[in-house]
Amino acid sequence: MRHLTQITLSSFVLLFFSLPFVAEPHDVEEPALQELPIWKQCCADHDCVAQNVRIVGREGKEKVAVEIEGTETKVDKEKLSPVPSPNTWVCYVNPKGKIVNENIRCILFPEKKSTVDVPNPMKNSKGQKLGPDLTQER
Repeated sequence: MRHLTQITLSSFVLLFFSLPFVAEPHDVEEPALQELPIWKQCCADHDCVAQNVRIVGREGKEKVAVEIEGTETKVDKEKLSPVPSPNTWVCYVNPKGKIVNENIRCILFPEKKSTVDVPNPMKNSKGQKLGPDLTQER
């Protein structure tokens, strides 16, 4: 009987740890942001951190040059998304890894001009295309 109990308990433990774990996105005390599908999709692994991000320029049609916490890199344009937040959030595949495109899941930047550190890489607040220096409106 004792062996049967141990086998049952062992089976339960193995089953529990073999089930896929679906994490909830972490709480950053920004309800409007946390309700968005992009936050739930991108930040479910608790790997998003508020960081200083600056758009440096365009790199062809597919990439945008950015500076994250002083490190310049190029990221895929589709990784940039405006969100209702005063912060810029960078979500990493490996939070302790390098600041490179392959390790960046997404960059969520403030959507309102009054709070923007990182402007939309393609247009200014008036919907006009930006010039070579994407950090300034013309």
